[in-house]
Amino acid sequence: MVFINISMHECRDIEKVTQNVRQALKPGGHFVISDFPFPENLEDLRTVPARVMSGIQYFEAQIDDQLMPTADFVDLLNRNGFSDVGALDITPVHNLIYGTK
Repeated sequence: MVFINISMHECRDIEKVTQNVRQALKPGGHFVISDFPFPENLEDLRTVPARVMSGIQYFEAQIDDQLMPTADFVDLLNRNGFSDVGALDITPVHNLIYGTK
């Protein structure tokens, strides 16, 4: 299992990180990402948690990081060959995305 906790958004090349994780895992191994989900649409941006995330995203953008919506993390794992990909929200500002090699 590879577990990345609140730092995937810090990676400069998340495609390469995801590919390297998949390559390192044994068949049946799991990749779990715990991170901050960025709101997916304008309506979601109007919530209090989303306003907090927007402030964090502004800071992250200054240091060349990126927060992504949960769906983008799911797409990332799917397009890099993971199976059984899914996600769950722990809180409005914390999610888990997972997949299996």
